[in-house]
Amino acid sequence: MKVAIITIGDEILGGFTLDSNATWMARKLMDIGIEINWKMSVGDTADDIKEALRIASEKSDVVLCTGGLGPTVDDITMKAFAEYISAELVFDEDYYERLKEIFDERGYEMPESNRGQAYVPDKGDIIPNPKGSARGVKYVANKTSYYVLPGVPSEMKAMMEKTILPEMKSTVKEDIKVTTLRTTGMMESALHDALKEELDGNDVRIGFLPGFTGVDIRLSSTDLDKVMELASAIYEKIGRYIYAEDWETLEEAVGRELREKGLTIAVAESCTGGLLGDRFTNVPGSSVYFLGGVVSYSNEAKMNLLGVQNDTLVEHGAVSEETAAEMAQGVRQLFQADTGISVTGISGPDGGTPEKPVGLTFIAIDYSGDVSVKRLMFLRDRRFNKELAAQTALNLVRLTVG
Repeated sequence: MKVAIITIGDEILGGFTLDSNATWMARKLMDIGIEINWKMSVGDTADDIKEALRIASEKSDVVLCTGGLGPTVDDITMKAFAEYISAELVFDEDYYERLKEIFDERGYEMPESNRGQAYVPDKGDIIPNPKGSARGVKYVANKTSYYVLPGVPSEMKAMMEKTILPEMKSTVKEDIKVTTLRTTGMMESALHDALKEELDGNDVRIGFLPGFTGVDIRLSSTDLDKVMELASAIYEKIGRYIYAEDWETLEEAVGRELREKGLTIAVAESCTGGLLGDRFTNVPGSSVYFLGGVVSYSNEAKMNLLGVQNDTLVEHGAVSEETAAEMAQGVRQLFQADTGISVTGISGPDGGTPEKPVGLTFIAIDYSGDVSVKRLMFLRDRRFNKELAAQTALNLVRLTVG
């Protein structure tokens, strides 16, 4: 089966919104043994949408289209799609009345622009939207199956999970077994070198999927035993760098470790500005182990809130091994946590010196009174440095308490 993805929206084409929908859809399809053979992003222009549909249908058996099904003037996907397949748009009076009831229940008067959401191509199959008002449509034309979905990620994902993925999985002739080993702290080229012996001559399909903060290693085969055997061999070789499998995030893996061991943690942040605390609290139920955090951006905050000594700051500076250690100790004591972790660094693009260049970062962890500090050199990009520091700090917690 060949599958194409079209993402629609001026905000995606212009770079204002990250095209996360296509990434999510592709990964979910790979989980059931289906790979994407073509992808395109287009703006909210009928001619461009129809041209993308034409190209996609020539290349693929299935076309997934997401975006442009809302009530605003630039939401023209359904109309463009109906024109492309030469189908008449029909008005669903029952659905329109239900939309008005939903607005009434919420105490609003429904704008006239929402009327457009009640039009669907004649003879198309409705895909219900459990998270919103914009319904999707499945339509088969000239042996190509089209799925037209809204672009709001939560709505698209719910519709894919509930309706489309099960339907597409049922068409896969071979039962593909897939597992993904999620790694951090090791570059893709280094992983290739480290796993050369395990990968050579192996008939399991292996994919390296690099991202900014780590590399996923995807293993797939019709033989589950072979997948598990190779996964086990990879664990033996680089297990220290594997933090989770499949869709589990690093913060979820760290939270699981803390929860299972009955440990609590608090964070002290300088250069990350709260990003580390945000990562911890991304996980539902994190209040069981995450007690709180301090964003101590200034030297005064480091001293007054965390107890960092003035002499330490004067002699060693805010970005130093000594300051990081005192920050971790201070936040653990402040919150009476089992573990305290701190981050301080020079994110850039300015502020570096020959002795302390941009990207220099110290991460300290106080684990029940045992303090250790890591010195790291990241990049010259401010946002990247913050992301890398938060990722490395989370991973340090995993390695320390795991």
